Amino acid sequence: SSSSSSSSSKSTASSGESGISIPSSSTSYIQPISTPKLWSELSAQNSVKSFETPYVVLLHRFSALSPSIKCFHFDHPNLEQDPIDNRREIHLKFAPVKRETILHGFAGYFESVLFKDVMISIRPETFSTDMFSWFPIYFPLRTPVRIKKDDNIELKMWRCEDKTKVWYEWCLVNPVVSPIHNPNGRSYHIGLKS
Repeated sequence: SSSSSSSSSKSTASSGESGISIPSSSTSYIQPISTPKLWSELSAQNSVKSFETPYVVLLHRFSALSPSIKCFHFDHPNLEQDPIDNRREIHLKFAPVKRETILHGFAGYFESVLFKDVMISIRPETFSTDMFSWFPIYFPLRTPVRIKKDDNIELKMWRCEDKTKVWYEWCLVNPVVSPIHNPNGRSYHIGLKS
């Protein structure tokens, strides 16, 4: 699959040589989903940690409640900032839900521009044909939420980092307000090498 984008990232190494970063950019997308089976499997673990951990999973028993929308964007390398800051925060408002249902969490996808107009995607709307090496990420909600027809789902999401780790935090803002999931990376984080 390809995109009309013609961006490429050139960086200068400390030795003065130039290079190309692949991918040149990445954009994450997220959408609200209903997935009773997956949520029940997490519930059986009977721990807050299981609902504060995002899971990379092949979603097959789920229903998308709204189209995916852009979440975070990264250009590679990020030489515009010194020091580099990859923290992000966003308040997302999804299209109205078309039917009464239950919200169990959110599915995350990505699109990446590898080089010039070469792109890969696991986003349903732009999915790369025969792309089986990457799967969506599932951000669960601790408590499922009943959604009425025409409800607008709103989500706050943070990509956080400190000197030792990167983690995500998320909470539902509408139609109800949920607790913040995974505050300070207490249940899940990715360690950084120093």
